[in-house]
Amino acid sequence: MKSYLKKIDEVIARGPFEATWESLLKYRVPRWYEDAKFGIFIHWGVYSVPAFLGEWYPRQMYQKDTAEFKHHIETY
Repeated sequence: MKSYLKKIDEVIARGPFEATWESLLKYRVPRWYEDAKFGIFIHWGVYSVPAFLGEWYPRQMYQKDTAEFKHHIETY
C-alpha cells in the first residue's frame, strides 16, 4: 500500500498544479461544465448533531426501547 501511495504522490508532484492559490487560479473550467447546469443539494438536519444512526434520531430518542433513546440518555 505504501508503494502505491508513493506512486500517487509522484504523479501529483509532476502534475500541472501545485498546492498554492496562484497555481489553482490558472485552472480554467471547461465550457461544457459551465453550461451543464450541474448541482448538488446537501442538507444537514438537526439529526446530524448527534451523528447517531440517521434522520429518525429526533423521533426515536423519545422511544424507550430504541438505541437512540439509550444513546441520548447516556450522552446528553
